[in-house]
Amino acid sequence: MRNSASVAIIGGGIIGTSLGYNLANVGVGNVVILDKSKAGAGSTSASLGGFRYQFSSELSIKLSQRSVGIIEKFEQLTGYDPLVRRDGYLFIASTETSFGQLKKNRDLQRALGVPVELLSREELQGRYGFYKFDEFLGGTFCQEDGHASTMAVFQGYVSRAKQLGVELNENTEVRAVERNHGRFLLKTSRGSILADSVVIAAGAYSGLIGKQFNVDISIKPYPRKILITNSFSDGIPPQIPLIVDVDSTFAFGREGKGLIFANNQPTASSFELVFPPDYDDNVIKTAFRRVPATERCSLSSPDAGLYELTPDSNPIVCEIPNVKGLYCCSGFAGHGFMHAPAIGELMAELIMKGKTSLDISSYSIDRFEKGLTDKEGLII
Repeated sequence: MRNSASVAIIGGGIIGTSLGYNLANVGVGNVVILDKSKAGAGSTSASLGGFRYQFSSELSIKLSQRSVGIIEKFEQLTGYDPLVRRDGYLFIASTETSFGQLKKNRDLQRALGVPVELLSREELQGRYGFYKFDEFLGGTFCQEDGHASTMAVFQGYVSRAKQLGVELNENTEVRAVERNHGRFLLKTSRGSILADSVVIAAGAYSGLIGKQFNVDISIKPYPRKILITNSFSDGIPPQIPLIVDVDSTFAFGREGKGLIFANNQPTASSFELVFPPDYDDNVIKTAFRRVPATERCSLSSPDAGLYELTPDSNPIVCEIPNVKGLYCCSGFAGHGFMHAPAIGELMAELIMKGKTSLDISSYSIDRFEKGLTDKEGLII
């Protein structure tokens, strides 16, 4: 392991590796990534690779537009095919309040150039006859939303970052931090390293890392689980959108030849992947009620991981006030994969130039004490 770095990135998931690649790609030398276990083994490994333009905030939508643009040329940039498929996202609502919010979101999305359709209950039932929409008022659908391979994108960033000189250190836990003549002395499980700048990109663990710098990073871990079936068709088309009930948070879609069911109702904050004892039963019962054909499917292994949530469900992406050279890039609420390409570019700009080509000042950590939060309304 090197004993010094221009930039040390704590966290080797999709965010940290995107940043490492982007820093090296603009000519920053001596970039080091430190991960306490195996790179990509945290939330990145549990990501299903979704990307969407359907958000409730302008900045989230613009980040998706920039990120998808990068993913579309990813093979040209890295040699790795991201395996993009445009299967769409469909958000449905059963209350006037939530349906009204979907309409408001649709207006914002279309104003930013996103082709989103507003569909009535009858239109939904006509398009997706396998799903029972009787309790819903309508929904919004975007065919441009879709999925890509998380691991292909992750490996693309890792491979190109290494080729450009970035050092990736796995099984390297940062255990203590000291200031040394304006630099950061990171004491790790494999020795010490002096860094001019440090980026905390440790996902759900970023709050714990922040304490080592005496910084309060308001990010907590929340377990999330997706149930996945074995190969199943039986009246359900091979390509369907991810269907998300914004009121109950029940989500239904495809993963390969199987199906996925999930319920993203909040669980207690924990680093342990612990769920209520009736979680699976409740999710399965909802699936049976909404999609009767699923009573004939069988379950495979579930996919579980940690969501990293801030109080307003938006990330913290900024330099830490009063700690020159310390940055945070975490708290993506399950959207780390879809926004990693854009965030990696923007963070590289922030570190190199002190400013970004897209205004991300609303993601500053001091928004919480200033009361300038605006909660993202579509977290799934």
